[in-house]
Amino acid sequence: MKKTIGILVCIALAALMSLGMAETFTASAPGFGGEVSVSVTVENGTITGVDAQGPMETQGVGSNAIEQLPEAILAAQSAEVDTVAGCTVTSNAVLAAAKAALALSQGEDGNGWTAGTYEKTAMGRNANITVEVVLGEGSIDSVTIKEHAETPSVAGVALSRLPQSIVEAQSTKVDTVTGATVTSNAILACVNAAITEAGGMTAQLPEAYAKPGEDIEDSADVIVVGAGGAGMAAAVSALEKGASVILVEKTSMIGGNTLLCGGAMNAADSEWAAQFEAQVGETGTLEGLAAMDESAVPEAYRQDLAVLKGQIEAYLAGDTTKHFDSVELHTIQTLIHGQRTSLKGETISGNYELVSTMTSKAMETVNWLGELGVNWQDKVTQPVGGMWRRGHNPSMIHGEEYAAVLGKLIEEKGGKILLETRASELTADETGKVNGVLAVKSDGTKVTLHAAKAVVLTTGGYANNLAMVQETNEYWPSIPDGTGTTNASGMTGDGIVMAKAVGAATNGMEFTQLMAVSDPESGDLFTGLLPQSTADYIMFNSNGERFVNECAARDALAIAAFDNGGLFYMIADINIAEDARWLSDWETEVERGNAIMADTLEELADKIGYSEEAKKNFLEGIEKYNQYVEEGHDPDFEKSSFNMKVVEAPFFATPRKPALHHTMGGLTIDTGAHVMTESGEAIPGLYAAGEVCGGIHAGNRLGGNAVADAFVFGRIAGENAAE
Repeated sequence: MKKTIGILVCIALAALMSLGMAETFTASAPGFGGEVSVSVTVENGTITGVDAQGPMETQGVGSNAIEQLPEAILAAQSAEVDTVAGCTVTSNAVLAAAKAALALSQGEDGNGWTAGTYEKTAMGRNANITVEVVLGEGSIDSVTIKEHAETPSVAGVALSRLPQSIVEAQSTKVDTVTGATVTSNAILACVNAAITEAGGMTAQLPEAYAKPGEDIEDSADVIVVGAGGAGMAAAVSALEKGASVILVEKTSMIGGNTLLCGGAMNAADSEWAAQFEAQVGETGTLEGLAAMDESAVPEAYRQDLAVLKGQIEAYLAGDTTKHFDSVELHTIQTLIHGQRTSLKGETISGNYELVSTMTSKAMETVNWLGELGVNWQDKVTQPVGGMWRRGHNPSMIHGEEYAAVLGKLIEEKGGKILLETRASELTADETGKVNGVLAVKSDGTKVTLHAAKAVVLTTGGYANNLAMVQETNEYWPSIPDGTGTTNASGMTGDGIVMAKAVGAATNGMEFTQLMAVSDPESGDLFTGLLPQSTADYIMFNSNGERFVNECAARDALAIAAFDNGGLFYMIADINIAEDARWLSDWETEVERGNAIMADTLEELADKIGYSEEAKKNFLEGIEKYNQYVEEGHDPDFEKSSFNMKVVEAPFFATPRKPALHHTMGGLTIDTGAHVMTESGEAIPGLYAAGEVCGGIHAGNRLGGNAVADAFVFGRIAGENAAE
C-alpha cells in the first residue's frame, strides 16, 4: 500500500513540476475530536508548504501531531513519515489528509479499493476493539463489531450506531457518539485502516455529518441540566412532588460520572456498621481522633468532635471486634481530610452546614434509593481515599444500577429525557428569575426550554477540561499538558460557566483532586485489579519499594506517586485478585494486558522489569508487609487498616499513575441547594447539586463522598425546585 501511495505522490509531483507553478490542494480526514484538514502546496515538483488544522483535537496530545507533522512532511518531501507518539489517531488523520491532498492533483476519487473482507483492531476505552469490514467494488457493504470490552452502559450507543451509520453514509466521515468518543474513534479507525489496506483514500470519502433540524421549543415545571447522579436524583424527587420535568443531557446516555464511579456511597449508621467485623488497625485511628484538641477544628465543628470523642470512648470500652461508625465521625473526617492549603498559603475547609447536611442525610438517602429499587449489597466498603469503611455498594458494578433504576423511574413518572443536547445558556425574566435554558443538539438543532418553576444545574465538574483545570489550579505545582482523566467526556464545566453568566458565585476552584490509582495510558480508573477496600491496596514504586500508607487521602497518594516517579504498581496475590472480581475478572485483565501475572514473586519482579537491587527491595518489602499485617502495625508508613497478606500464588501487578479525577470547587450553594451570588443572596429559580458545586469537600474529597453528595443534594434540589 505504501508503494502505491508513493507512486501516486510521485505522479502528482511530476504533473505539478511540468506545470512549473505553485498549487495548493486540501483534503480532510476524521481525527480524534473532529475533522482534521491538511493543505499541501507544491511548486516545481517540491512541497513548499504544509498546513494542518484540527481545532477539535485535544490540546497537548492531538495538537502535537497538528503542530509537528507538517514540518516532518515538508522535511521528508513525503507524507510517508512516522506518527507522533501518544496521538496516533490524530497523526493518522493528518497523514491520510496529506496523502489525499496530493492524490487530488491527479483526480483520484479514493474509491478504487480492492473488494474483500478485512479485520482490523484499534484501542477502545477499555481494551482493543476488533471490527470486520466487508468492502465491495467501491462500496462499504458491512461493518461488524467482532470483539470488544467496552462498558455497555457507556459505549452501547456507539457500538450499535456507528457501524450502521458508516454503511448508510458509505463513509467514515460520520458523527461520533457524544459521550463515547474513544469507542467511536476506535471503530472509525478500524474501518479507515481496512479501506487504506484495500487501496482506498479515506480522506476522499464524502462528508456525511448530521445537519441541524427544525428548532425545538418545549416547557416543564423544572428543567434539570445534566443526567448524572445528582441530575437523576433531582428529576425523580421533583417528579415525586408532582412537577413536570425535562432532563437535559449532552452525551448519548444518562449516568455521567456516576456511571463511571466505583458505586460506593458513604453513609454512616452505627447499628448498620456494627453488623460487620472490625479490621486490624482501625482502633488506632479512633484513638488518634479521641486525643484531638477541639480547638484544632473550626468552631462550627467542635460540638460534633466532642460528641465523637464520647462515642469513641464508649466503643473502646466495649466490643471492639465489631466495626464502628457514626455521623459525627463521617463529619469530622470529611472536615479533616478536606482541609488543604493552596500555593498562595490560603487554607480551605468544608462549609459545616453543607457537610453536616450531607452526612446527616446520607443514610436517609440510601434508604430512599433502596425504596426506589436500588439493591444494596450486604457489605461495607472503603474506596480509595475513603479514610473509613462506610461505603454502601449497589449490586451492579460501577454506578450502573443508579442509572438503570432512576432512568426507568423518570420515564415511568412522565419525565422527558433529551439526550445529545448540550445546554449553553440560562435565560431569565426581567426580575432576574431564571426561567429556562438554551441548548443545541449534537446535529446543531437549536433547543429552547422554558421552566415554569426552576432550573437545576447538575452538570458535573470540569476534570475533562484540562485548560480550565490548569487555569484555576492553585494547589498542584503543575498539571502538565497530556494529563489524563478518569472522567466522562461531558465533564467540561458547562454549568459553572452558565451560572456565572447570571451572577453565581464560586468557591474552591483552585483545588483539583488527582486519582493516584488510574490507568497509566487511558486515565481510566477501572482497569487492572482494584480491591474494594484500601486495606488490600499494596503499592510499590519503580525501585521495588513500598512508598506510602495505602489508606491515605487521595491527594497524599498522588503526591507520593509523583515523588516516586509517577508510575507505580499495585500488588496482589490470588486472594486479593479474587476480591477484585467486584469490578473485573483477573483473567480478563491479564489477557488485556492491564495486569501482570506470575507464578512466583520472583517471576513477578522480573516481569515488572525490576533490576537486581529493585527485585531484592521488592521481595523484602512484601515479606515486611506480610509481617505488618500479622502485627497490625506499619512502622514504615502507619497504614491505618490491614486485611490480607500477599502469600498465595499466582501473584499480580497492576501499573498505575495519577489522573485528574474530581474538581473540588464550583458554584456556591446553601443547604437548600439554591445557587448563591457573591453577596450571599439566592438567585431566584436556580438550584445546583453534585460536582458542579463547591464548599463541601474543600480541598480534597473522601472516596465515596461524591455519590453521597450527588444524591443527597440532588434530591434536595429537585424537591425545592418543584415547590
